Amino acid sequence: MRILLLEDDGPQAELIQATLEHAGHTVIKTGEGAEAIRIVEQSSVDLLILDWMVPGISGMDVLGWVRERVGRALPVLFLSARVREEEMVAALQAGADDYIVKPIRRRELVARVEALWRRAYPEDGRGVTRVVVGRYVVDLRQRMVTFGGREVELTPKEFDIASVLFRNVGRIMSRELLFRLIWGRGIDGVSRSLDTHIYRLRNKLKLSEVTGVRLRSVYTHGYRLEAIDEHPEDTDF
Repeated sequence: MRILLLEDDGPQAELIQATLEHAGHTVIKTGEGAEAIRIVEQSSVDLLILDWMVPGISGMDVLGWVRERVGRALPVLFLSARVREEEMVAALQAGADDYIVKPIRRRELVARVEALWRRAYPEDGRGVTRVVVGRYVVDLRQRMVTFGGREVELTPKEFDIASVLFRNVGRIMSRELLFRLIWGRGIDGVSRSLDTHIYRLRNKLKLSEVTGVRLRSVYTHGYRLEAIDEHPEDTDF
């Protein structure tokens, strides 16, 4: 998972980065709110950790920008020395998904981050055997996708990608996260392969306005499957 850390305390930032990278995550760190916004605009991140008081644009302002421009899908963990209940409530009401009071405890930080990741990206589908989006049905047990009752033939890797996307409708799935979920490793060596599979999957499933479900490329972020019409006109493959 690619994590953006906004923290202007150098030793604290190094500790958080080392802790999360030891747990297998990639951490991009900055000490300025404006730079954090630029990174979110220009690159793909899966989770944000924001300190409240940083130079220039505060962590609270970055949180407001993220919720207005990116939406609710991107998980945000607030990290602050502020311990008053009203301040914690203010951050949560502004859109933070969780709040940790400094000083951090390493094991708790990793547990909180990974709990947020599981809630935000329920890729494992525990207890789910069937996903229905419009006229599409993804049968996770039989590893089959149907549209209007007719099976669409997919390769094993195409089905893996489809299952992740359909279980996360409306959510931006970063390229890095898709690499790790589908291939079990980082971006190196499979970037072109992902693009090829996405292209074929979009064509085979006809993911567009015509079928009521479209697959969008979100510039610098990744991909998002969108249900745009629950009752599209009858369309046949």
